[in-house]
Amino acid sequence: MGFEIKEMADREYFADPALDQSALKRFMVSPLSYVDYLDHGLDVSGDALDFGKAAHALVLGTGAEVVDRPNLRTKAGKALMEELRASDAVVVSSGDRERLRKMGAVSAPYFRSLPGRPEMVVVADDPGSGLRLKGKFDWLPDGPDEDGVLRIRDYKTTSADPREFPGEAARFGYHIQAAFYMMLYRLTGFQGLLGFEFVVQEKKRPYDYMVWRMDEDGPETVLAGERIAQALDELAGFRRDSPDDWKRRMGEYGLDKTPRTMGFPGWRIDREYEEMEV
Repeated sequence: MGFEIKEMADREYFADPALDQSALKRFMVSPLSYVDYLDHGLDVSGDALDFGKAAHALVLGTGAEVVDRPNLRTKAGKALMEELRASDAVVVSSGDRERLRKMGAVSAPYFRSLPGRPEMVVVADDPGSGLRLKGKFDWLPDGPDEDGVLRIRDYKTTSADPREFPGEAARFGYHIQAAFYMMLYRLTGFQGLLGFEFVVQEKKRPYDYMVWRMDEDGPETVLAGERIAQALDELAGFRRDSPDDWKRRMGEYGLDKTPRTMGFPGWRIDREYEEMEV
């Protein structure tokens, strides 16, 4: 069983054919969604991606250059933008850059207080499925915390209330990400206690943040791990059964078209009736 822990530029990381958690989450929606992700990537606007990359660079101290967006109404500005896009620079508006600077002043000290390395890539072979897996860890600690748990850390920015992050995590599958990264790090041969931590920072003043943790043996992690193992097995099955045209076969399996009955939890129905009576 082979593994690597190394630094890797985003361009090289995304070009690596190993399976990451974003692709796996799309497969867990449907094989068709997975193929769409392989062909088109994340369905996220360029500005949103740039803001996230810039936040990681300024908060985690990854060394990526963050520059102001040039004036795209001029020929020179358009040419400069093409040069910047071809480089590893992260381009944001001057207003966003100032906001990111203020965000970094609040949250960067937390990461600096934790011995570790930012943006470390882990690549390992999954013995169960035979698939090669990869993950880019926002913050890989040098060792365990004072309570003896080595916590992989992930930095998130949010437009919502950081206190509502558990609901946001369930909606966007961040619990799957946490379980995937813990499983991936186990494949490096790590034997100690393992955990995961989200550092969640609001994108509006006062740019405060909260810390949310998941334990490796917690019920959410265990359930997510079971779902991941099942998905990896199914994905590997497609590739084994149709090694030459597995993408075509996956494209035939979209969302379940079986008609379903709508239903709401009891508390939601009671609230509807209460609002009707007001």
